[in-house]
Amino acid sequence: MRLLISVLSILLGAVALLVGIGQKTFWAPPEIATATLAVPLEGAPVTVIEPGVASVPGSPVDIAIDAEGEFTLSLGRSADVEAWVGSAAHNTVSGVDAEQGTLLAEHTPGDATVPNPRDSDLWVATQSAEGHLVHQWTEPAEGEWSLLVAADGTQPAPTAVTVSWPNDASTPFAIPLMILGALLLIFGLAVAAGMRRGGAGGGSGSAAGRGRAGSAPAPAGGRGFEETAFGGPPAGPAGTAGEKPAGEGPHGRNEPPVARRAATRLAAAAAAGLLAALPALPAQAATTPAPSSGPASESAPPADSYPVLLEAQLERILESVVAAVEEGDKAKDAGKLGDRVGGKALELRQANYALQAKGADIGAPVALAAAPVRSAAVTTSTEWPRTAMAVTWVENARVPQVLVLRQDSARANYKLVSSPSVLPGSSFPGIAVGDTSVSTLPLDSKLSRTPKEAAQAVADYLSDGNSEAKDRVQENVFISSMHTAQDELKNANQNATIKFSRTVDEGQTVALSTPDGGALVATYVTSTVTSTPKEEGGTVELDDLSAASAGEDSTTKGVDVVYGEPMVLYVPASGSQDKISLLAADDVFLSAKLK
Repeated sequence: MRLLISVLSILLGAVALLVGIGQKTFWAPPEIATATLAVPLEGAPVTVIEPGVASVPGSPVDIAIDAEGEFTLSLGRSADVEAWVGSAAHNTVSGVDAEQGTLLAEHTPGDATVPNPRDSDLWVATQSAEGHLVHQWTEPAEGEWSLLVAADGTQPAPTAVTVSWPNDASTPFAIPLMILGALLLIFGLAVAAGMRRGGAGGGSGSAAGRGRAGSAPAPAGGRGFEETAFGGPPAGPAGTAGEKPAGEGPHGRNEPPVARRAATRLAAAAAAGLLAALPALPAQAATTPAPSSGPASESAPPADSYPVLLEAQLERILESVVAAVEEGDKAKDAGKLGDRVGGKALELRQANYALQAKGADIGAPVALAAAPVRSAAVTTSTEWPRTAMAVTWVENARVPQVLVLRQDSARANYKLVSSPSVLPGSSFPGIAVGDTSVSTLPLDSKLSRTPKEAAQAVADYLSDGNSEAKDRVQENVFISSMHTAQDELKNANQNATIKFSRTVDEGQTVALSTPDGGALVATYVTSTVTSTPKEEGGTVELDDLSAASAGEDSTTKGVDVVYGEPMVLYVPASGSQDKISLLAADDVFLSAKLK
C-alpha cells in the first residue's frame, strides 16, 4: 500500500510541477494582452476614445494609433470632448472586450467636417504624430477624461486603434501548482525512503530478536516481530504487555533509525534542488480588488464639480492671449489680435489704435503680463460662456492687473474681454486654480446686493458722490480721484453745463462666487461726459484729445466725450454688513462726438 502511495504522489507531483512550470514558460500566454477593432468603421472627421478603454484589469493601458499622414491626439474632459464634437460625424471607441480581444466601437453619422481641433483651449494636452503614436492612458485630475483623434478636420480621422495592457493575471494557478507538485514529490520520496528502511530492519537483527520454531507465543497484548514487516511493533498503551521503549528490541536498546532520517533528508534535499532549478518567475499579481471608498461626504463638492481649466491650461491660454496683444499693440493693428481679444477689451484697443493713427496725444494701451499669476478664479460651471479671472503682475508696473477671460462656446478659444488695473489698497481674494467653490452666478443672485445691483451702485456713486449708493460702496483712491476730477471740470467750465452719466453693460457683466460666500463681479461701464453751452451761441472748447477724435476743436451745440471703464468689484456674502469694494478699474478715452 505504501508503495502505491509513494508512486502516485511522485507521479502527481511531477505532473503538477510540469503544468505549473509550463503555464509560466512554454504554455504561458503573451505578457501583453491586446484588443483591436473587430470590423472596420466608417470614415468620420473625429475619433473619440472614451474612458471605458481603461477599465480592463491591467495597468497602465497603452493606446496605439496608426494612420496615413499626420494626426493629433488631444486629452480633455469627457463632457468637453462631447461638446466639441457636437453634431459632427464621429467614431467612438467606448470600451474593451478583454476575453474576445476586441474594442467596443460604433459610428455616429453627422457633419462631414469640423474645425481643426489641434489648438483648442479645451484640451489639457495634445500630441501630434505622423503615421504612428502610442499614448499611455493618463488622467491628469479627478473626473472622466476622453481622447479626441483627428487629422485636420476635413480628412477622415484615424480608426486603426489598438489597446494593450499587462496580462499579469492570466495564469493564476501556476505558482500554486508548482508548490503543490514540490510537496507531493517530497511526500512520495519520503514514503519511499521509509519503505527502504523498513525492509532492511525486518530482515536483520539478532537471533534472539526473531523468535524460534516451536517457541512460545507472544505475550497477550503484544505482537511478534515476525509480523512487523515495516519497522517493528506499534506502540501499545503505557504499561501493557509487549510494550518496548522506543529504539529497544526484546533483549535491549537498538541503534537509532539513522537510515530513515538520512532518507528523509535526502528526499527533502532532492525536492529543494528541483525547486531551485526552476527558472526565476515573477511574483503572482494580487487579484483581490482594493476596498472601495465609502460614500462621499455631504460637504464634498458634486462629482462633476471641477474647474473648467487646470493650472497648466490657464497658463498656456494667458501666454497665448498676451502674445497676441503684444503683436497687436506693436503693429497698432487690431487684426493682429487674432481670436484672443474680444468684447469691450477689443473695442478699447481698436479705439486706441485709431487715435494713434490720427496722431492724437494718447499713449499705447497698458501692456499685459501672463505671469506670475497671483490669484485666479476659474469657474466650475460647465455651460457656456465660461469665465476665468487671473491677477498677474506686469514687470516694472505699479500695480497688477485682472485679466478676465471668456470662452463663448466649446469650439471657441478663450478671449480677453477685460483687463482693469488693481487699485492701490485693494485686497483681491486669494483663490487658487482648482478651487471648487468658484462657480458662475446669475446676476440676480442674493448676496449683500445682487451682482446687478452692485454694479449699478458703483456706477451711480462714481457719477454722483452724493447719490444714495454712497452708503453701499467703499471709498477708495479711484472713486475719490474721479469725484475730484469731475468737480474740477465743472468749475473750469462755468459757461457750460456739464453732466456725468454712466451705463452698466449687463452683457459684459459676469459674477463668480468666492470661497467666503461673496462674489467677484467683472463689469463694463460706459461713462459719458456731456458738455453743452449754457447760453445760445455759446461755445464749448475741446481739449486736444477730444478735438483729434471729433475733428473739431470747438462746438456751439455740445459734445459727448465717451470713456470706457472696465471694472472688477467684490460683493460681500448675504447677511454681511460690509460695503461693496471696487477692486480694479481703468478709465479709458474712447471718442468725442459732436452733437
